[in-house]
Amino acid sequence: MEKTSETLNKIAQDFITTTVNIGGVYIASLDGLLIAHASKISTDPDRVAAMVASLSAVGGDRVSKELLSEETTHVIVQSRTGYIIIKRHGDLVFGVLVQGNDDSTIGLTMLELERLIGIISKQTK
Repeated sequence: MEKTSETLNKIAQDFITTTVNIGGVYIASLDGLLIAHASKISTDPDRVAAMVASLSAVGGDRVSKELLSEETTHVIVQSRTGYIIIKRHGDLVFGVLVQGNDDSTIGLTMLELERLIGIISKQTK
């Protein structure tokens, strides 16, 4: 698992380096344990991983199933200075912090997040 974590940390670091406006990426287990991360901000990554997994479970899956009768594809938490996109893929939860509040970047960030998930899926098989 340590080798996998090192690989995922490198992929996460490459992601925030090459993708515009990304302030951080956090990869957590479904129960909120940090697996890998890279960030340009100073915050406790373990705490962020726990929050991301919690929002995915309660904010996304539970609310979506209750109100829409289906599973959610992602959760977006938006503020005046940016947003975080949370997406579950298999037994991993991804949280991507986007700095800046330009709505046009949400679609681009979603595309980049899908690309990241594809890279990680290939690496962890």
